[in-house]
Amino acid sequence: MSDIANIEKILGEQGVYVSTTSGVSMVPMLRDRRDTIVIKPAKERLKKYDVALYRRGDSYVLHRVIKVLPDSYVIRGDNCIKKEFGITDADILGKLVEFYRKDKRVDMNKLSYRAYCVMICAAHPFVSLKLRLKFLFARKRAE
Repeated sequence: MSDIANIEKILGEQGVYVSTTSGVSMVPMLRDRRDTIVIKPAKERLKKYDVALYRRGDSYVLHRVIKVLPDSYVIRGDNCIKKEFGITDADILGKLVEFYRKDKRVDMNKLSYRAYCVMICAAHPFVSLKLRLKFLFARKRAE
């Protein structure tokens, strides 16, 4: 059984999926294999700044909604350059409802978390430039 089927099965049967993170696309908020995430099925349409777990082919992705369109979402990882277009409600498996750094729960309803969401999205052009320069310099060194 694939990971997607397992996650969908767990969400369907238990109504919650708890796991550690994997990857760096949501750094600095979520750290690779160090933070614990709690996902629940989305009961309604997602809102801007929600973090969605969705299907991308045979894998799954946990990224932030940066724009809500009438029939889809524009989504991007906090540490990613590219936006993903055309993610629909049918693609969404669930929504991040809380996460833990070490044993400390991060309250996603606090003003500090909401301010972080606004700031990380507003800072994206600078993050994108940093990532592009890093990639360019790595390519130059490899030549």
